[in-house]
Amino acid sequence: MRLRLFLLLGMVSVSAPALAATNYLPLNLAPELETRVERLLILAGVPVMTRPIPIATVQSAMATACRANRTLCGRVRRDLAPWLEAAALTGAGASGASTSGSANSHGVPLVQPDQHGAPMNASWQAFATGYARFGPSVLVNLGIVGYAGRTTPTGTIVSVGGDRAQLDLGYRDHWWSPLRDSSMLLSTEAPTLPSATLSNSLPLTRAHINYEIFAARMSHSARIVYNNAETSGYPRLFGFHLSIEPAPGWSLAVSRLMQFGGGPRPSSLRDLVRTFFKATKYDNTSPTLNSNQEFGNEQFAVSSEFVVPGKMPMSLYMELAAEDSFHAESYRFGNSAVSAGIYLPRLRPSLQLRYEFSNWQNAWYVHHIYLDGLTNFSHVLGNWAGDWRQTGDGVGGQSHMLDLTWESQRGTTMDARYRTMQNASYSTVQYRRAHDLTLSVSRPWRQLQVGASLEGGRDVFGERFGRAAGFIRFGGDGDASGARDDLGSAADSDDAEAARNAHLDRKIERFIDVGLKTGRLKYEYDVGRVAPVSNTMGSAHLALGVRRAFNSHSDFGTRLELDNVRGRPLMALRAIDYRYRLTPNFAPGLFFGVARYAGPTPAIGWYGGVGLQWRNVLPRWDIAVDINFGDKLQRDKLAPGESAGIWPDAYYVLTSKTIYISRRF
Repeated sequence: MRLRLFLLLGMVSVSAPALAATNYLPLNLAPELETRVERLLILAGVPVMTRPIPIATVQSAMATACRANRTLCGRVRRDLAPWLEAAALTGAGASGASTSGSANSHGVPLVQPDQHGAPMNASWQAFATGYARFGPSVLVNLGIVGYAGRTTPTGTIVSVGGDRAQLDLGYRDHWWSPLRDSSMLLSTEAPTLPSATLSNSLPLTRAHINYEIFAARMSHSARIVYNNAETSGYPRLFGFHLSIEPAPGWSLAVSRLMQFGGGPRPSSLRDLVRTFFKATKYDNTSPTLNSNQEFGNEQFAVSSEFVVPGKMPMSLYMELAAEDSFHAESYRFGNSAVSAGIYLPRLRPSLQLRYEFSNWQNAWYVHHIYLDGLTNFSHVLGNWAGDWRQTGDGVGGQSHMLDLTWESQRGTTMDARYRTMQNASYSTVQYRRAHDLTLSVSRPWRQLQVGASLEGGRDVFGERFGRAAGFIRFGGDGDASGARDDLGSAADSDDAEAARNAHLDRKIERFIDVGLKTGRLKYEYDVGRVAPVSNTMGSAHLALGVRRAFNSHSDFGTRLELDNVRGRPLMALRAIDYRYRLTPNFAPGLFFGVARYAGPTPAIGWYGGVGLQWRNVLPRWDIAVDINFGDKLQRDKLAPGESAGIWPDAYYVLTSKTIYISRRF
């Protein structure tokens, strides 16, 4: 099956018209370079929904970004110069470290987040990347990532094709999320998988469509359940990602992973295709489908990123991910995760700030068929917090990350990053809140970047750990003087660039809402067995949001809502917050996103509604009313002393209206 799928991807790739094959930036290997590039893309109004970032994507954004920050643009030109040669060593680095504390607390190896499986007590780490181009459509990349205990040919890829369709064969990383510190589906937490990937590096059509499809082989597992026994084999992994940019600076994406096969388990192309389109029929056990017939394990995510230009630009992003469907309903989820973040690339001229959080329910990275879970060489493929728990423990949790980066005019970089996470208290394992603080400093020296870092804290079992490391990195021997024309060669046309700049310059509104929410909250404990309980509710309402004008009548934005529903916090994130200015004073709207309700265990689900706003009651003051609906916010029945009943989960349905005043800034 895998060979046929690879050949199919290859035929599609080589038959599509294309300009040139592109290389990729390293992923979580050269942080100074990656930070500068992502900052440049946000200043250019380009959302980043997947990584590694193609060089062609950066080239395309360069003209707009240079308009916003010429100094940063010049540095990125120098950074990218090695990738524009016919052949080059594009990067290399090595670090040595002294560590303290337990490296294997309670039988759980402590790992560095997002570092390809590197343990916290690794005494050394190293990487190298280089490539050679054979004509415009063929690239051969050589790469390696190593640390004490493992070496992986990460970055060793043969690429064929161009900007519309490029086939990558080899050890290519995948990161599917707008979040930068943790991705629920795919990240660099585990060693890189060997895969065949088909994707485009420059958007298709005016809707800016981007796609990525891959097939990969996971590490060997001897714990694959089939015929009521454990067998062994290499599970397969199929991934599908699609994103669209409805308006410049605002991107929506869907992602899906399918783990299947391994040993005698079903793995044909026919099984894959029919399960992809009818997951609830072929991937959920039922009276007509037993676990031997079940296709495998699936994950799904819907993501949004909204880039706001201006004197203090920002990127606001969120994601709803799911590990299973809910009551065989394909559009509702049984084990969910909600994540969100904000990135301020210019908090001050040389200062950047990023904050992210994730909250997930149980059953992430564990499975009843694949007893090793969604892992590669014992490390989860997604959120690093999935490795910070007892192996095989399906427990929910929450993580937070705050990162502050300062870069001087001469290239000295200082970074302070704080992570904390807490596994849910219903687990039989006695977890504690984990803390991880990292301080690092680096500076350029000739063609090198040299520096040091200090990392320390407590793990989820309360054990202390510490790590002091020194590093040296080589960014390639490139000359930026001749890179200007090359870097602009893949840019948008003058008309397209002018249109994007015009969109970036349109009016931006930041606002705060204060008001009252009233309505009803219905609770279904066991559908069909226990009568639902419905109660009235009232709450003070607070919201923070931002919107941009995209034409003479339409505004798009995003918003965070905070309420207190029957004594418990309700948080709603609007991924789509649309307003239509019907007249100078009246504007109807609609919105859609995700909500989290703090029940006995967290409840997560879809959230949406419609609204009407009376604008400019007073200068910069509006009055509005919204009709809100929270659709089956699902929670796990895992609170202490709670019985499972018929279904393993319960849900809330929220119907309410919100009346509020809004102050624009």
